[in-house]
Amino acid sequence: MTLRQSLMQSIEDLKKEVAQMADIALANLKEGLKAFKNTDLKLAKEVMDKDDEVDGFEEDIAKNALKIIWKEQPVASDLRLVTGILKLITDLERIGDHASDIAEMTLHLEDNRNQRMLPLTSKMAEIVEQMVLSSINALVKVDEKQAQEVIDRDDEVDDLFQQLIVKMTKEMKEDKLDPNEAIYVLMVAKYIERVGDHAVNIAEWIIFMVSGKHKETLLF
Repeated sequence: MTLRQSLMQSIEDLKKEVAQMADIALANLKEGLKAFKNTDLKLAKEVMDKDDEVDGFEEDIAKNALKIIWKEQPVASDLRLVTGILKLITDLERIGDHASDIAEMTLHLEDNRNQRMLPLTSKMAEIVEQMVLSSINALVKVDEKQAQEVIDRDDEVDDLFQQLIVKMTKEMKEDKLDPNEAIYVLMVAKYIERVGDHAVNIAEWIIFMVSGKHKETLLF
């Protein structure tokens, strides 16, 4: 095997590891959101127990990426790819964390009162799930166009979050919403919004892999 073939094989193996990590993080996110929607305390606890698996992937991928840089000495687009992966796995790990956070908040909602805000939080969750899935697909294909589409959807999530705040404020003023419930639902909504931000971060690193630019700044 030539040096070039060795490098390409190492990079492909690294991408597969990242795809596995992303699949687990996305699965945990879906389960965490499902637990919240259904006030499923058993499922919420299961999601929290799975978070360590995502953390383990982050550590292993970081070590393997650094090993590639040290042993294979990639340059140009190959180096951008490995460097981008080193950066975006932090966002994947945070998505896993937020899935666990959402599950933890669900434990404080011991009945179905959170149904009052469910239409807005469900719409946020639907968009964010699509963003994370699209960012993963863009990563696998190193697809700049698909990555940009993820970034463009973030405003939808931010707008829904603001709508939720307005609705919750109104209902609390009218004594239609319990303040304790409001706190936990608002925290869940914020975690969902942050997952969208991390999907955007992943997309921005994918664009960097292709162009060498990160947020319009030419890095190399």
